[in-house]
Amino acid sequence: MDLRRLSVVIPTHDTREITLRCLASLADGVAGGAEVVLVDDGSGDGTGEAVRSRHPLVRIVRHEEALGFTSSANDGLRSAGGDVLLLLNSDTEVEPGALDRLLRALEDDPRLGVASPLLRNPDGSPQWSGGSAPTRLWLFLLTAGLPAALGAVPGYRRLRPVRSEGGGGVAWVTGAAMAIRREVWEQVGPLDAGYRFYVQDLDFCLRARDAGWKVRLVPEARMLHLGGASIGRRPGAVRQSAHPGLLWTDLLRWGEKRHGRRWAAQAGRLMTLGGRLRILARTLAAPFLGEGHRAAWRADTDAFRLALAEVRVWSEWPTRSTR
Repeated sequence: MDLRRLSVVIPTHDTREITLRCLASLADGVAGGAEVVLVDDGSGDGTGEAVRSRHPLVRIVRHEEALGFTSSANDGLRSAGGDVLLLLNSDTEVEPGALDRLLRALEDDPRLGVASPLLRNPDGSPQWSGGSAPTRLWLFLLTAGLPAALGAVPGYRRLRPVRSEGGGGVAWVTGAAMAIRREVWEQVGPLDAGYRFYVQDLDFCLRARDAGWKVRLVPEARMLHLGGASIGRRPGAVRQSAHPGLLWTDLLRWGEKRHGRRWAAQAGRLMTLGGRLRILARTLAAPFLGEGHRAAWRADTDAFRLALAEVRVWSEWPTRSTR
């Protein structure tokens, strides 16, 4: 495939070492003519200087102050020149041939507007890379912690494999590695900067589908995704490098934008119930943990309590803007 058609956009904030590994994995793509745009979002760890020294062909867009992931992604995507725009997290590493296979999938289907590779965890296991649009029941199960609990049960994934492994059409794909046809970006973009951290990818993909474009997973293209490189350092994050407060309220904002205030209010009540059940279960389990695990367990439980408080505040607010 002609990699000169491709622009790779990588937002980064204080993730110098993993950003350098990400860029090293793109060396073949750069050699093949792909454009790489790094959006340095107010980093204070010397990311920009290190990239200029080691990867001089990478074009750097610098924010003097941190504006957040979505604004950085939008700035990079606007400035990119390729026919295909690949939004890539700085904590990803591209496996050989992945870029060619993504481009091939887009070339083979002119109505395919958004595509994602199969993401893998550092241990080689598949990572959720896309799926169906959330329902209110799914939001309840998410806050209750049931999907995570079932995923940890030995043998469960043999009965219900991670959806990403099968590939094919989905409602959304992850923004950690999201290839967008330029025509789609110009028609339905930019990403919605109203979300605090999550859900921009879900929102964008559904808008693309509304406009008649297909969204699919391309499992023959593979990338490693560490996950949580930036968000894991923020107050309120849990050990899995996720931030339940930001995730749960961003999902509620999406629900209101997509389905209306009534739908979101009902979802908020279900999520409040799910969060309470999760905290109760964790509180009951805490005395049975070994001493070495209790402090981290309590810290995560406190993070879920803060997240639940944010959901309650969100749900009780009488009017909300859905810009």
